[in-house]
Amino acid sequence: MRTAHKSWKTYALGAAALTALLSATACEPDGTNNGTGTITSSATPSATASTQPGGGTGTGGGSQDSGGGSQDSGGGSGNSGGSSSTVGESATACSGANISVATTVYPHDSVRHLLLTATNTGDKECTLYRYPIVRFDNGREDQVGPMESEMKAVKIGPGKKAYAGMLLFRTGAPTEAVETMTVSLQGRISNADPDSGPIEVPLPDEANFLNIDDNPAVSYWNVSREKAENYMFKAVGGN
Repeated sequence: MRTAHKSWKTYALGAAALTALLSATACEPDGTNNGTGTITSSATPSATASTQPGGGTGTGGGSQDSGGGSQDSGGGSGNSGGSSSTVGESATACSGANISVATTVYPHDSVRHLLLTATNTGDKECTLYRYPIVRFDNGREDQVGPMESEMKAVKIGPGKKAYAGMLLFRTGAPTEAVETMTVSLQGRISNADPDSGPIEVPLPDEANFLNIDDNPAVSYWNVSREKAENYMFKAVGGN
């Protein structure tokens, strides 16, 4: 009987130990919850990856900031464009209503060059854009193309002048005679229809007609007559 009683006590103690062990095991989910905290932190890189294609966490934030800088840079570019457009806004584009155009030839070079002089006949400053659109009376649709020269908007006040030089023909090139010419003035928008209707331009007194080849050229407007003439005489085939 003592042996049986001892065995019962041993069983009871074993059961108590088992209960304690189960209680300790039951406490382990709290540790698992701590592990869940680790999972939560590991979810953060996943979210970062979703906002930052193909990069690390820090790099992703930097990439977005860099993108913002790019937009700021774009804004700077816009400001640069704004300063360019300011020229157009501060002064109205010149037109046939406030511009007259005269011509000058150079007899010493067989009238191969022609200088156009635009004068502001109005009472307000206006802007000349790019180069004059020149057409002759020979019936062709193509306008005279620009030669290599300084390109910028030119503002001229009342009574002030701007210049554009023309190369009419190259030495040895076939030519045809023209007796009339017109000039149209461009507006602020490039490649748009001219803002000004054609201005009839009288030929110089020294010439009743002009000889032109298949590719006459004209410089961009310039407030300096000397610069306009330099571009004109240095044009390819113009010497």
